Amino acid sequence: MLNSDAIKNFVLDRKNNLFENIALCLAVTLTSGFFSYDTYYFYMDFLRPVVSVLLIIIWLWCGFKSGINKKWGFLVFTGIYWLVPYLYMLFYKMDDSPEVFGSIPAMLNKFAMLGYERPMKGIADFTNCDINIWVLALAILTFTLYYVGVNVEYILRKKDEPEDAEEEETENKVD
Repeated sequence: MLNSDAIKNFVLDRKNNLFENIALCLAVTLTSGFFSYDTYYFYMDFLRPVVSVLLIIIWLWCGFKSGINKKWGFLVFTGIYWLVPYLYMLFYKMDDSPEVFGSIPAMLNKFAMLGYERPMKGIADFTNCDINIWVLALAILTFTLYYVGVNVEYILRKKDEPEDAEEEETENKVD
């Protein structure tokens, strides 16, 4: 019983606020994006897969924890984070002559690629799959784990209510 209580306490009692989850996801995503550009150092060949796996784990864990804490703002952040750069890159690629707009849209396109394409590039290359499929899968899994977290929190809190009621009844009978 001690192990299940320790797991329940770790999952339910630890509260992350929305800003912490967003900052953690941004940090690991940008780290993975920056690591994808570095090909000079030999140890980056080992770090890139590790950071890619961490990227997936952290996004899913933050989605789950946001579901437990019922922070729906993380779902909004997830949707905006993965959708806005994609739409901008589509807009940028749609134009026949990007030079007409100037250098600022080109710079914004590079930032969009840094936040959207480059973090998933290692995973996509390893699996011979498109980057968009991995981003969509990550977003869907994050949304799914958010709703799993909401349900887990509800089930575990409901499970504790009868035990608390029984303890109160025994205390009232003793008094």
